[in-house]
Amino acid sequence: MDYPALQARLRSFAAARDWQSRHTPKNLAMALTVESAGLLEMFQWTTLSESRGVVRDPAHIERVAHGIADVLLCLLQMADQAGVDLPEAVEQSLRAKALEHPPKHPELEPRMPSAAVAVMPAPTAPRVHLLVDWENVQPKGDELMALVPQGTDVWLFHGPHQTVDASGHQQVYGAEQVTLVPRSGAGRNALDFQLAYYVGYISARQPEGTFVVVSNDQGYEPMLAHARELGFDAQRCGFRRTPAPPAASTALAAPIAQKSAPLPQPEPPSAATPALEATVKTTAKSVAPQLSLAKAAPARTQATRADMQQLLAQLDGLAPSHRPAQKDALLVLLQNWLGESSARSPRTSHALAQLQARKRVVVKGEVVSYPPVVAAQPVTTKSAAKTAPSKTRTANKASASKAPAQLPVPKKSAVSAPPKPSVTAVGKTAAKTAQPPTAAQVARAVLASLQKMTKNKPRQRTGLLKHIQTQAARAEDPTAMAQRVLSLLEARKDVVIASDGKGITYLTVK
Repeated sequence: MDYPALQARLRSFAAARDWQSRHTPKNLAMALTVESAGLLEMFQWTTLSESRGVVRDPAHIERVAHGIADVLLCLLQMADQAGVDLPEAVEQSLRAKALEHPPKHPELEPRMPSAAVAVMPAPTAPRVHLLVDWENVQPKGDELMALVPQGTDVWLFHGPHQTVDASGHQQVYGAEQVTLVPRSGAGRNALDFQLAYYVGYISARQPEGTFVVVSNDQGYEPMLAHARELGFDAQRCGFRRTPAPPAASTALAAPIAQKSAPLPQPEPPSAATPALEATVKTTAKSVAPQLSLAKAAPARTQATRADMQQLLAQLDGLAPSHRPAQKDALLVLLQNWLGESSARSPRTSHALAQLQARKRVVVKGEVVSYPPVVAAQPVTTKSAAKTAPSKTRTANKASASKAPAQLPVPKKSAVSAPPKPSVTAVGKTAAKTAQPPTAAQVARAVLASLQKMTKNKPRQRTGLLKHIQTQAARAEDPTAMAQRVLSLLEARKDVVIASDGKGITYLTVK
């Protein structure tokens, strides 16, 4: 039996069920006593001969086998927590018992290996643990092997709702060497702190090992620098996937190059980004028919004008106290609004740069502030009527001073404010009712309706989404609006989704 492989499997089994915090030496010792008592219960009140019959009875042998296996699993987990090398510990224990109890029949005892062989274990290469921040980067198995060729063990730290396909990693490293660790908390940087805890957990058990944090987040550097000061081999390795070229054939690409100019390459976001975006869109329209034939649909790496309009509307809908004050929290909020898989995706970063270029967000280091928005005041008929006489009087005075004496000065009554048309109010009301609601407006309506529901509030995520869709019936896409409103309610801490992704807890609605 491969004990290290079985212990690794037990670790993955516990991590998948979030049992790591309970598997302490004390709890495992108590569990071992309970499992042993369950095994003992099968032989209670039996004689010696009857006990032999129990282990030979087909009706009881399966139960006995399960009891023995449970005891063995507890022993393996106990040894794993204590860092005990089982083969070496068994060998040393047998040698101590042989010295303490000399054999009465030496010819029956198997020959013991030499002390040098028994005490000195076979040399093994130090393990290289790769701790992957799956919320930040998602390298495949072969990509991870190319990034860190000497890696031996893979730990994938992921969000509870993230889809993780570990088959490629298991194919490269082996199923027993790949461990999935779901995030157990929901606060900001919860996964980062959990990964940092595992660095300490693994290094305490394997101080000679190497630990590589695979992430583009530089926030791990202080922790890893401190680990290196303590003598551990710990470092961080970033990951960038090279985008695949568009799947357009050479024969089709040549006519496109002849008929239209090449698309300009995007530059870093700046104040001139809107003009550059307009140029890119105008040029893209001229080659749209040819590009549609190539069926190449690369992933979007920039936020479109429609995306920015939606983000601005949702940002304006947030109360000042609910707006993120840290850059990481703002990136996570933009990720949820845009539907991206990572807060560090190019589209999310481009959206943040656009907000900065439009002076809607100011980022200094990790601190985020929001300048006040000065809305342009429209010139209404009433205000024009008030300003018109004053301007006219000034013009009349100037013309009177320059005009000859025989020219009559225009009377004040000649420039009068036009009457207020009653159609204006009606037009404003119609425009207001025709305009689709924003995510903030729908969120307020949802909270108001939930406040009235005393006993039959939705307790599942799907039920809450259906309830939000009824409130967003006037939106252009009620289903997409429901997703945005739910993300907004989560960001504002009005609702909390359970770790299983199904249950709902209301924090601000009684």
